Amino acid sequence: MNIWLILPVYNEGARFVDVLTAILSLHPHLNIVVIDDGSVQPVQIPTQSKTVTLLRHPVNLGKGSALKTGAEYAFSHKAEAIIFMDTDGQHLPQDISMFIHLLNQKFDVVIGSRRPSLHTPFVRLFGNKLASIYINVLFGVYVSDLISGFRALSFRAYQLLKWTSPRYGVETEMIAKLGKNKHLLKYTEFPIEPIYIDKYKGTSIIDALKILANTIWWRLS
Repeated sequence: MNIWLILPVYNEGARFVDVLTAILSLHPHLNIVVIDDGSVQPVQIPTQSKTVTLLRHPVNLGKGSALKTGAEYAFSHKAEAIIFMDTDGQHLPQDISMFIHLLNQKFDVVIGSRRPSLHTPFVRLFGNKLASIYINVLFGVYVSDLISGFRALSFRAYQLLKWTSPRYGVETEMIAKLGKNKHLLKYTEFPIEPIYIDKYKGTSIIDALKILANTIWWRLS
């Protein structure tokens, strides 16, 4: 399959450079789209690799918008599937190979779900599991790591799961729409090792409440 990697970036600095360098060392021929979502210091690509495309948002539009920009670009350039990966160092580039393998096995949706560990902040672990159960009750699909940013979609899945959330609600909205289209898509998840660099980065309590409110709209729409 023609698989592309989508990397959203917002103020990650040297972490992003380390992540991209590691990816290129393992997958030098993989097409990569980097979306600079209005970083204060504009992202610079540390290599002249012909496989890396840099797109910029002039202002910060949010993760959901950045992912959509990357997905639309990749699919307009004949991608058959895409992999989303966060660029703050919490995902291992080695796991990209498993995504590629599963996409080639004709899975439409693949989720890299973080294993619980002693390093997992309790509030995150408890909140994530509670949210997974809630989404399962509401939409009939259970994903153990609901808000994992390491996931992949086929073109067919992207058409059915295309989101409207501009910010952190994007991952949850995808799973909600997966529940409503689960009979049309082949999906799976596999365990990945968690790396918690910043325990307090990511979805806040306010973000979580907004996403919770949106689930009712997703259920009714």
